[in-house]
Parts: sequence; structure tokens; C-alpha cells
Amino acid sequence: MIKIESTTTKLEHLQKKIMNQDFQESRGLSNEVSYYILGYAPEDQPLVREAIDKMEMRFNQASVGVDIIEFNVYQIMWKLLDEIGIRQNVFDMEKDEGIEYLTEQLNNVLKMTDSENLFVAYMEKHLHTENSVIFLTGIGEIFPLIRAHKILNTMHQIISAVPVILFYPGEYNSLSLSMFGETKEDNYYRAFQIN
Repeated sequence: MIKIESTTTKLEHLQKKIMNQDFQESRGLSNEVSYYILGYAPEDQPLVREAIDKMEMRFNQASVGVDIIEFNVYQIMWKLLDEIGIRQNVFDMEKDEGIEYLTEQLNNVLKMTDSENLFVAYMEKHLHTENSVIFLTGIGEIFPLIRAHKILNTMHQIISAVPVILFYPGEYNSLSLSMFGETKEDNYYRAFQIN
């Protein structure tokens, strides 16, 4: 019960932040990028999904002056792999070579070490308004193939004019990410916590 209340509190805090003009315009951050991570217990995923849907309906239909744009990185990955024409190869590669080999190959194909990887290029292309807040979802579904810090590290070089909120099924302590509260990722310290 404590975890659900904690996640609920974070989601309520996020809604209040989105309504704040300073948040919308990324003011008061001492020249930092306006990237935020809302970490939550993985079992709270249904609660988080419901809250995201409600926020999208509320803000995108109201005259709040801000649009919520959701980028689900899991869905984006499959769109990109379809465009490249290698969806079936992914399944075959995992079966034949294993998850570690597949992860390495996907990171190469999606150019995850480039400053403008294919995820970021896709998001930049589909970011249609400056009065937006980006919701980055699907990171739990894409794990361990693509890591959150790899997307965030390149994203802030390209998308810096609008706030970005990563919904993260794990823990973030303002320095490191821990997916599902178990698997530690590389350090990432440029985002603020939503708590």
C-alpha cells in the first residue's frame, strides 16, 4: 500500500508541475535541461498508465496551453525496425545468438552511440509544437535491449526547449538508475526527480 501511495503522490505532484508556467517554459533550472524522472514500483505500472492517459486527455483537451506528447520507446523501436526491414531478424537473432548479441546489434542498428540516434531523430521529427511536455514511456518494455540513459544522454543534445518526463519502472536517486529496483544502469545525473 505504501508504494501505491508514493506513486500516487508523485503523479499528483507531476500534474501540479505541468500546470505551472515556469515548468512549461523550463524556467528556474540554472541552465539545466528540463528533464525529469518519475521512478515508480514496477507493480504500479497499471496505476501509472491510467494516470498518463488521464493527464493526456486533461491537458490536450483543455485550454491549459500545453500539449502532452507521449513517445513510447518500445513502440518506436518496432516502427524503426519495420522501416529498416529487420523485424523478423530480431526474433531469429535472439533465438540463435542470445539476448546479449541481440542487444549489441540493436544498439548498432539504432545508432545508440551517435549524438542523434534513431530514437531521438524520430522524436524530433514528431515534436510538432514548442508548447509541449514530452512523456517518455515504454522503457520497461524495451529493457534490456535499450537502456534509458542511452536515450536520455543523446536526447538532451537535440531536445532541450521542452520538459521531458521519463516514466521509469525502478528507482532513480538523482545519480543512478536501477531498472525494476534490481538492475543498475550507468549513472545519469542530469534529470530531476519527480517526488
